[in-house]
Amino acid sequence: MSDLLAWLFSVFGFTYIVVYSKIFFKFRDWSYGKSQFLGDLVHCPLCLGFWVGLAGHFAMFSPTHNILFDGCLGSIASWVGTILIADLQYKFEVHSTRTSCKTCGSQQPPAQ
Repeated sequence: MSDLLAWLFSVFGFTYIVVYSKIFFKFRDWSYGKSQFLGDLVHCPLCLGFWVGLAGHFAMFSPTHNILFDGCLGSIASWVGTILIADLQYKFEVHSTRTSCKTCGSQQPPAQ
């Protein structure tokens, strides 16, 4: 079970970094110039997760020993992980928003 979780987090982590990180921003822009398919691929966690799952089948321990199922599992893990991270990020940003005092301009914590 721990091997499966490690595989899922590895596939999700790699996919999330490529699709959303600042490190890969130039690569994502460059990929659109080379091919629309490649550009669309690196902007979609569901699509890229499938291909990362296929690569994970060969590069790491395969949890299912079925290449097609590993691709689908990688796609689902990337998509669900992205949805969960986006929800957590939204909740964090909403609760950490600071407002400034209209009189003095100092930063105040949000009202509870």
